[in-house]
Amino acid sequence: MKGLFFLITILLFTNKLEFVKLTDSIQINQKVEQTKTDSLTNSEELKQIDNDFAPGLFVFAVLLFIFILICVGVGIVLTVTILLILFGLIGAGILSTSVLVGLNKKSFTKGFKTFLVSTSSMGGLLVGIIGFFILNKITHWWSLNIALFAGSLTGILAGLLFGFFAYFVIQKLTTLLKSKLRIN
Repeated sequence: MKGLFFLITILLFTNKLEFVKLTDSIQINQKVEQTKTDSLTNSEELKQIDNDFAPGLFVFAVLLFIFILICVGVGIVLTVTILLILFGLIGAGILSTSVLVGLNKKSFTKGFKTFLVSTSSMGGLLVGIIGFFILNKITHWWSLNIALFAGSLTGILAGLLFGFFAYFVIQKLTTLLKSKLRIN
């Protein structure tokens, strides 16, 4: 393996030798300057020497700067979103309740189950309320109070069922993965 690494290293760095100057750079610079002064005789031609400005490189640098700003903006948005979700969980008491249940029962799985069922119940509540509100706006079957109550009730029940189902699936997946890792 070391031999392969050294071979790849030698192959990668030996092709850089083609850029080595084999002639005296001072003599070449003097010849270039002499030819420039011979070809440029009047003063107006001397003033028109390029300043090596490359607009393509400037455009590339601006695009790179815009890409960096977009990446920083996406990072800020993701961080703020995660913090808002975390603060919402703490504010609703879900996170602290699941930690307290886990500490009281002295079981990480009980605390995780409480967290999973609580968050899915709250998510189901929100989805149910919004879903029934939109359904009621389209169909006009119920009054607003009845639609919101029916949405909250079905959302909480659906969230509870989903939370228990998700816990069951996660529990089975972890036992399957543990058995796969023990076989080695």
